[in-house]
Amino acid sequence: MRLISKVFLFLLGLLSIPAWGQPLRVDRLSLSLNAGFTRLVLEADRPITAEISSQINSLGLNLRLLDGQFALSQSLTGEASGVVTGLRPALGQPDTISLQLLDGAMIDRAFQLPPQGGRGHRLVIDLLPADPAAFLEAFAAPVKLPLAAPLQPAATPPGRDPRRLIVLDPGHGGHDPGAISASGRYEKELTLAVGRAIAARLRASGRYRVLLTRDKDVAVKLLDRVKLARNREADLFLSIHADSLAADRATRGASVYTRAEDASDRDAEALALRENKADQLADTAREQELDDVLAILVDLASRDTKRLSGRFAGLLTASLSERIPLRRNALRAANFKVLGAPDIPSALLELGYISNPTEEALLFSEAGRNQLAEAVVAAIDRFFDGP
Repeated sequence: MRLISKVFLFLLGLLSIPAWGQPLRVDRLSLSLNAGFTRLVLEADRPITAEISSQINSLGLNLRLLDGQFALSQSLTGEASGVVTGLRPALGQPDTISLQLLDGAMIDRAFQLPPQGGRGHRLVIDLLPADPAAFLEAFAAPVKLPLAAPLQPAATPPGRDPRRLIVLDPGHGGHDPGAISASGRYEKELTLAVGRAIAARLRASGRYRVLLTRDKDVAVKLLDRVKLARNREADLFLSIHADSLAADRATRGASVYTRAEDASDRDAEALALRENKADQLADTAREQELDDVLAILVDLASRDTKRLSGRFAGLLTASLSERIPLRRNALRAANFKVLGAPDIPSALLELGYISNPTEEALLFSEAGRNQLAEAVVAAIDRFFDGP
């Protein structure tokens, strides 16, 4: 790994002190890998404001300090880590640090810390891995840092329960069994059992209100699931599914999806097409209505909601990876109708492949449900805990 000290030894010679005053003095810069996210910390002699944008001709980010030029008080130590493979001053831009990336990324959190315990003012930036589509979406325009605190609770009207509302969406149901396992069991049974297990843990914590889009074996239209979450002003929406490959009993592993107009890969696109056909089994006469509603949702789509959805999906992927097998490139995106709420952070969890006998046995077991519920609740806690 390339040491940051080696990369930044050039800065003192490259950066001049402007005639109009002292530049921002950066005393320390460090990188670390924590529970699936990469943390970059800049410590300086005064509060740091910045903006971050994607590089045009390479996989990387430019972090521009809005105080103008900066200088380093000492050489820096530490190794490149996580999704960041290198750091260097941006050529010809004395106010900018260039971050080279191993893969796409998105901002999880970015916040300031005041001087404390002998440390100076700190700007903390947490980055999560992201697929190419999510990376481009996240940095379609420069992002100002630190971020506003989007997860701070709004004032609660008198008499209203102030706890966060989590909507869990067990996929399929009723006449629609979903995927079929190696031994002939149905996806709709698994998703409901896992949804109930997650709901039980969330309720037991006392921190959340929980609503299931279905709590029995009934069919619920995709857009009705979205409407339910929006009408109840949910704080988070998680759709729960499983997959099956009839001719392939070897593939296994969970994955997490966010919504994107362009799928991250062919498998994700095919999965979204299969899941989106669920309503056609129930009512093909609503084609035009679905198109009209989806057009409205696209028009209303919020960039901040997409960012928060990506943040939760990243946290969930990291939490799952500590407990169960994941697919390669487990964080994905596709155009799922059920993730269409423009104002609710939403993700879809694919529990795994029930066509794999080993995974089927795990997922349909109480131990498997408990592992999944533990991972989901841990991710939800971190999502709402903020910095």
